Amino acid sequence: MHPSTAPATRTPLCFSAGARPYVLTAPSAPTTPKAARDFVRAVLRRTGLAPLTDTAVLLTSEAVTRSHLRTPRSADILLRMLTAGHGLRISVHDEAPARIPRPAPTAGEQAGDYGMLLTGSLADDWGTTPFEGLPRSASLWFELRLAP
Repeated sequence: MHPSTAPATRTPLCFSAGARPYVLTAPSAPTTPKAARDFVRAVLRRTGLAPLTDTAVLLTSEAVTRSHLRTPRSADILLRMLTAGHGLRISVHDEAPARIPRPAPTAGEQAGDYGMLLTGSLADDWGTTPFEGLPRSASLWFELRLAP
């Protein structure tokens, strides 16, 4: 669900205490989405967040594929994952100039960013944030939570 449509009563993820960080850096290559999927699957297999694995792997694949398609092969893609007992946050950063993704095609368009539509439908929260790296770059992130 996109932050602008998120219900106000939802408890935000809190990663301050007990959060576990994981990082994967890979070159922008056709094999990078698979490496990212394997990485997320391997991390979640060892945690109590295993029920989120299929959705996390799918959304990671969409985000990393999006990054790969918009960056040159000389660029790196950075995947950061934070896990806590009740959920996870995955962010994907690339070196391409920031472009705020649209969740669906507008009237008259032949194709839209269906990966973002999928993310907006399956993630508990998602968005983009400025990245402290290159000028005008941003990270795409999403959060998944275990059902209460």
